[in-house]
Amino acid sequence: MTFDEKIKMLNDYAIAWYSTSQADYIHEAIFRAQGFGKFADLCKEEGDEELEEARKCTERVIALGGKPVFGCCEQPVFCEIKDLLKSWDDEFRDQQAVEELEKIAASLADDSITRKLVESFVECESEHKTWVAKHLGLIERIGYDNYLIEQLGE
Repeated sequence: MTFDEKIKMLNDYAIAWYSTSQADYIHEAIFRAQGFGKFADLCKEEGDEELEEARKCTERVIALGGKPVFGCCEQPVFCEIKDLLKSWDDEFRDQQAVEELEKIAASLADDSITRKLVESFVECESEHKTWVAKHLGLIERIGYDNYLIEQLGE
């Protein structure tokens, strides 16, 4: 991967994660207002994690001597937990995010710091993918109404 490709990749991920973290915080507010505090907490945790990933990308761009860029990616907003979970699940399938990050990490043999950073992203995205599958599985097993009852409260 060339220097310019690496800087573009890091900036692209930073923009994506800054954008998705904002969407996660919006979802936190929506679900907390609906009384689903437990799920709102999960959205906040996800937003915090993605904001940290975005910061790490920006810091790495600067450390490499590149120029960070500003931008945003339009994000959908959902008022139903099941719709948000389904959207995340579809993204994992359609975009193959984890697999793409694994390919990027493999292409960074000459830059162990960036490679380790991307490998940490693989781990985080894999955990998120597993988390989404778990919650969709719960909905399938106990039904959406029962799942919502479980998400009530602080």
